[in-house]
Amino acid sequence: MSACINVKILSLILFIFASSQIVSGQLNIKVDDLEIDRSSFGFTQSYAPILSKSTPAIVSVTTQQFVKRVLPGGGNPIEDFLRRYYGYPRLYQPRVEEVPVPAGIGSGVIVTPDGYTITNAHVITANQNTGDLVEEVLVKVSDKEEYKASIVGYDRSTDIAVLKIDADRPLPFVTLSNSDNLEVGDVVFAVGNPLGIGKTVTMGIISATMKSELGVLGKVGSYENFIQTDASINPGNSGGALLDAKGRLIGINTAIISQTRSSIGIGLAIPVNMARKVLTDFVEGGELRRGFLGVELGETEQAGGALITKVIPGSAASRAGLRKNDLILIVGDKEVNSVNQSRVAISQTAPGTKLPLKILRSGVKMTLFVTLGLMGEDGNNLLPGVSLEVLNSKNRKKFGIPADSIGVVVAESSGEQDNFKEGVLIVEINGAPVRSIDDVKSNLQRGFNRFYVWYLGKYRFVSYRIP
Repeated sequence: MSACINVKILSLILFIFASSQIVSGQLNIKVDDLEIDRSSFGFTQSYAPILSKSTPAIVSVTTQQFVKRVLPGGGNPIEDFLRRYYGYPRLYQPRVEEVPVPAGIGSGVIVTPDGYTITNAHVITANQNTGDLVEEVLVKVSDKEEYKASIVGYDRSTDIAVLKIDADRPLPFVTLSNSDNLEVGDVVFAVGNPLGIGKTVTMGIISATMKSELGVLGKVGSYENFIQTDASINPGNSGGALLDAKGRLIGINTAIISQTRSSIGIGLAIPVNMARKVLTDFVEGGELRRGFLGVELGETEQAGGALITKVIPGSAASRAGLRKNDLILIVGDKEVNSVNQSRVAISQTAPGTKLPLKILRSGVKMTLFVTLGLMGEDGNNLLPGVSLEVLNSKNRKKFGIPADSIGVVVAESSGEQDNFKEGVLIVEINGAPVRSIDDVKSNLQRGFNRFYVWYLGKYRFVSYRIP
């Protein structure tokens, strides 16, 4: 199956020929951060020696769904006669069996000898509308070697999924490069399983980097930062490898831009640094861990940067002294020229990192240091404009909350939510007691939510709708 998204007159095609199980562990990847040698102008007769070391790690990924089918019982006419006229029981009842049905086909890249494999999240998704995962994933390493793979984790906001193959031998794997070192004109190879015909290598160059705002992933809040290449990518290549001239993994092939549903030389790959972040988070920590700044950003008419349109109270940005109308110019060591580039730079930084931000404020350039929070860890992004805290002696005294009251308190509020002013104590959400920030997160649901709160000596019910 495939998914198509129209952007202007073009079709952005996610190739699909077709929260998560999580396993914590140690990750043994091989990384080579050195830049490619661009000083040589000699003609290379063949890349076969280089590719022969890397391509065995690129695999075919097929997915299946199980469908229940009713199979008839026995058709003996004597039995039917006796059952009908003499009440004999039916001896051969219809039986129900689960039958595997192919759901799709894509590609993947083995990155460790013990079988950790990267592919696209959309390759293992059975229904793009509901987000339901496939029921079985099969990975074909060679013509005679196929394994069932478990889904370690997936992230739709970057379209990366991590699989685990349990084999009885060390598996071939690729070396990872540093995608920040890529330059337009570098030679690259796209490797995968196009149209299900088997492992195929195509060659091209990097046409562009940091391509964003294309709407390829089709999800609000997605992180788009694609490598563009003219190496031929076709249906079935999704999840496969984009390799450099040294055979190192630099990206995960994901989509093409085309009017014909086939390659016209505009292919897109997710940088390996983004994929590596998702891989490491799931394998070593069991969950995604993204840095959280706590601002809303807008585009600016100036040449570059991202404009802060709002600072969330109590967030990392607020504590660092960032203000509305500050223009973010550099995040860490990365110059940012758009909202998307700022979001990507922040999300790829580990929570707890003390990150320098170079900003422009009222015509004056300055550097502020912000210690990033963890996306979703605290109450700073659960209710817009509201910062939540677990009840303690300090805030209990500050807001005059009775000693026998228990809940989570609104520590700061921008005033956008009338029902959640500073000092409001959230006692219950949808009938469930609230004792921690995790309780707030787990009990909130889409649509209308019923809150039982305390405020200024009175208890009452209020409602809040999550779209």
